[in-house]
Amino acid sequence: MRWWVAAMLLLVAAPVSAQEDLRIIRDRLYVSDASACEALADKGVDAWMDVDFLSLSFVDGIQSMEFQCRFFEVKEREGSTHLFIDAVCEVPGEVYPDILAVTPYTETQIQVVSGYDAAMAASGQFETGSEVATPGATLYTRCDNLSEIPVD
Repeated sequence: MRWWVAAMLLLVAAPVSAQEDLRIIRDRLYVSDASACEALADKGVDAWMDVDFLSLSFVDGIQSMEFQCRFFEVKEREGSTHLFIDAVCEVPGEVYPDILAVTPYTETQIQVVSGYDAAMAASGQFETGSEVATPGATLYTRCDNLSEIPVD
């Protein structure tokens, strides 16, 4: 009986430790639409003309055609895979502070939760996405072939 209980505990704990092994690779570019990796590699900044996406780099922040968030501080804690980011974001005619929680989601994806977007979703002013259950969250896919947006 003890052997069976021990085996069940190992099976239950296995996914947890696998999740803890996921890491955020901070020297790569991430995009909110996986097809944007190829588009950026082929067309550089002109990729935004063909694909509607956000890009995230830990150097340049989050960018799109009419939106940007500049990162002021990226904090990490030893022993944790999570990041905490202070940012100032802009859309035409609006500037606002934001805080972001960044966590590994899969081997090649990170989840970015915006405090601002979560508050707006809770107030009913933003619709929540169906891709993830967390209000204010966006999934970003790592572009393993890019460390920055090519500019020609």
